[in-house]
Amino acid sequence: MDRPELLWRQFELHVGLYKHYLELTFKANAAYYAITGAIVSYVLAHRADGMSRAGLFIPVVLGVGLALLFLYGAIMLRHTRDEMISIRDELRLQTIPELRVLALLLWLSAFGFLVVSGGVILIWCKG
Repeated sequence: MDRPELLWRQFELHVGLYKHYLELTFKANAAYYAITGAIVSYVLAHRADGMSRAGLFIPVVLGVGLALLFLYGAIMLRHTRDEMISIRDELRLQTIPELRVLALLLWLSAFGFLVVSGGVILIWCKG
């Protein structure tokens, strides 16, 4: 396989992954907020039951875990962008997909997860 063909395949792989990660980011956000909303509303509706408050542990751990994962992804996206720019230059293409959109979405999502996790901790503490 010659070098230009290899670069095209690599470029296509990066573009495909970009689309997949963008979709996955939206789905992870929707799932997290749906799960958190359901658990928090259950706990608030059953305040007399002290054991139901233990369920608040799930959205806190999930939110912090997703925030860390998304922050790592946003940081690592710089390397992918640099590689795509290198491929673009070598293949003499005009443009690449704007990966900073995904990076911004990852940063905003991580911030949202941390804020919501903090809110859930406040609900937990106030009992």
